[in-house]
Amino acid sequence: MLSHSFLAGVIQSDQDLSQASLATRILIGRLRIEIRNTPALLNAKIAELSDFAKANAFAADDLAKLTRS
Repeated sequence: MLSHSFLAGVIQSDQDLSQASLATRILIGRLRIEIRNTPALLNAKIAELSDFAKANAFAADDLAKLTRS
């Protein structure tokens, strides 16, 4: 399971996502934009990313790869 702080870092960073699947890149890109516009939504967006990773094995794999890069 990915930690809250790790997911926050993914959303708040400009980390390269080129190795992630298109769906994961689109979601994280949207979440990053929403957080830049409304920082108070961070916890809700972390939950959204976590739910997405739980529902989609490919996304969990994408995020796991980010921990190693």
